[in-house]
Amino acid sequence: ARLDTFHAKHVLGELYRKVERLPNGIERVVVHSLNRAIYAMRTETSKAIREEYAAPKKDVDATMWVRHARPGTKIAVLYARGRMSIPLIRWGAKPTKKGVTVKIRQGAGRKLISTTGGKKDRPLLGAFIAKGEVYGRTQKASYPIVRLYGPSFLSVLGRPETRFRQQVRAEEIFSKRVLVEANRILDKVKA
Repeated sequence: ARLDTFHAKHVLGELYRKVERLPNGIERVVVHSLNRAIYAMRTETSKAIREEYAAPKKDVDATMWVRHARPGTKIAVLYARGRMSIPLIRWGAKPTKKGVTVKIRQGAGRKLISTTGGKKDRPLLGAFIAKGEVYGRTQKASYPIVRLYGPSFLSVLGRPETRFRQQVRAEEIFSKRVLVEANRILDKVKA
């Protein structure tokens, strides 16, 4: 989402001249509003991911972080970092006689784990839960075993409809916060 001083000037209208007279007035309004908007954007992104995948909110949110806007740069950035997949145990893994089942997609049934997933997709001879994680065997021998992870969220983040939702939410929050922050700064000056 691209939001800047131009957007703030458009939203503020008459208040813009009053805030502009204050030392760093517009800059403070824009920075505070951008920071609020970027957190709203993160929330909207998390919702979009969880509408499709049955991943816990805590785990989805842990893959994203925010770089705050500062007075000098006036840029706030939402990053997705680390593994875009989370361990299978967090996908509601349940042991069965045939192996381990998980729920990956919202509205879909549980699936039996049968491959390692990822780039080197190999069939599993067995999947099991041990020490709070889901592991699988790729050979008849007891070892080596591999820790198993769920699918990546990256596909949801790159979709145009997700980006559109992020932009709409960020603009909505930014517009509201610009007015609130401008009035807050003006009230402080009057007091």
